[in-house]
Amino acid sequence: MADKPVLLTDEQMQQFIRDGYLILHPDFPEGFHEKVYKRIDESFEKNSGRNPGNNLLPAVPELQDVWDHPIVHGAFSSILGPDYYLHLHRHVHESRPGSDARTMHKDSLHNSRFCADQNRRHHHCRWMMAMYYPQDTPREMGPTSVTPRSQYITARDQEGEHLFTSGPAGTVALIHYDILHKKEANYTEITRHMVKFLFTRMTEPTEPTWDHRDETWIASDDPQEPIWQAMWDWHLGKAPEHASNGTSIQTLSEQLANPDEAAALHASYTLGLQGEKAIPAMIDALKDTEDENPPRNVGYGFTNIGEVAVPALIELTKNPDPKIRMRAVDVLGDLGLRANSATPDLIALLQDTDEDTRAHAAESLGTTSQNSTEAVRPLADILSTDESDFVRRNAALSLARLGIHAEEAIPELADAMRDGNHYVRGFAVHGLYRIGTPEALRAAMHRLQALRWDSEPRGQTQRRPKKVA
Repeated sequence: MADKPVLLTDEQMQQFIRDGYLILHPDFPEGFHEKVYKRIDESFEKNSGRNPGNNLLPAVPELQDVWDHPIVHGAFSSILGPDYYLHLHRHVHESRPGSDARTMHKDSLHNSRFCADQNRRHHHCRWMMAMYYPQDTPREMGPTSVTPRSQYITARDQEGEHLFTSGPAGTVALIHYDILHKKEANYTEITRHMVKFLFTRMTEPTEPTWDHRDETWIASDDPQEPIWQAMWDWHLGKAPEHASNGTSIQTLSEQLANPDEAAALHASYTLGLQGEKAIPAMIDALKDTEDENPPRNVGYGFTNIGEVAVPALIELTKNPDPKIRMRAVDVLGDLGLRANSATPDLIALLQDTDEDTRAHAAESLGTTSQNSTEAVRPLADILSTDESDFVRRNAALSLARLGIHAEEAIPELADAMRDGNHYVRGFAVHGLYRIGTPEALRAAMHRLQALRWDSEPRGQTQRRPKKVA
C-alpha cells in the first residue's frame, strides 16, 4: 500500500451518505482479473465445490491487492477513517448460467452487530461492504442490484429503482451495510463471480478524513433530508446545532408511531434538533413496550441532541425492564464520544444479569471511551470470563477499537486467540495489532505460529530423482 490513497471528494461523500453506494473503477495490470477469476474457480475445486467463505483471502491472496489499490483504499479511508478494519467475514457470490434473481434484503446482523430490539440498525456508517467483480459483468449476467437511499429505513418492501452494480472487470461497489440489495438473474452462459468483503470503522470521527473543501450540504426536499444532514455532520466530527422548526414537541412525538417510516424518522431527527426540551418526550418514547415503532425511531433522534441527553439516558439504564436498559445502552453507544461521561455506568452494566444489556454495554464502551484506559480492565475481565459469545466478541472488538489504550489487556487478548468463537479470535488478533507494542506483536506471533495451518500436513517433500546408472 505504498501509493498515496486517492481520497473521496465532498461530492462523492455526500453521494454515499445519501444514496448508500459508490462505484469505483481501479486500474490493474492486464491479466490480473483473469488470474483472480481462475484462482476463485480453483478454490472451489480444492474445497470439493464448497464456497471458501471466510477462508477466501488465504485461498486467493491477490484479492488483497484490490483492497490495497489507492482508489479503493482511499475510499475506505474517506468513509470509515484511515484505520479501518478488514473484517473476518467474506464470501464468493457465484451466479451460474440460468440462475434466477433473489429477493431484496438487508444482510444478516450476525456478521456485523446485533441491533436493539432486533430492528434498530445504526444509521452511522461504522460497517460497510465492498463487492468486486473479476470479470466483465453486464446487466444480463446478473450483477447485484441495490435500492438507493434504502439504507436508513428498516422496511424490506421499499419502493425505488434497482441500480445494477454492473461494469467491466475490476468494478468495485462500496455499499452501506444496511442498503437493500439482491442478486439479479444470469441470462448468459458464463458463471459470474462476485466477492463480498466486510469493513469496519475503528475510530469515531472527529474531523473529515476525505478530500474535504466545503462544509455545505447540498440540501433537497426529500423526507430523509434531516438524516442525511445529521450523517454529514457526524462524518465531519461536527456537533449538532439545536434550533426549533416551529413544530410542537407533542406533534413530533406523535409522529414517531407513524407507519410511514421515512415520516417517522423525519420527526425523530427534527425532534432531536429541539435540544434539551425534547428529552423527556424522547425518553418516554424509548420506554414504549407496546409499539415497536416509537422506541426504534426515537433512538435515532438522539444523534441530534448529543451529550445533553446523556444524564437522562444513564438514568434509563437503571430501569427494571432489561429491554429498556438495553435500548438506553444502545443509544449511548451510538452517540459515541459524546457519551463519554457514561463510561462508568456502562462499565457497571457489564455485570448486568441480562445478556443483551451486557453485550450492548461491551460494544458501547468501544465508541464512548476511545480516548482513555478506563474501560480496558473491565472489558479484559469479561473477555476472559463471560459465558456469552455475544458479550465476548463485543468486548474483543471494543478492546481493538481502544487500540494503544488497551495495552493492559495484552494477556487476555492473547488468550482470546484460543477462544471457541472465530470472531473473538479474529478481533483479538486485530486488537494486539492495533496496540502495536513489541510485547503485543510478540504475543500475537507466538499464538499465530501455533495456529498455522499446513497445506502439507505430513511434511511431504519432493523426492530427489533416482540416479541413472
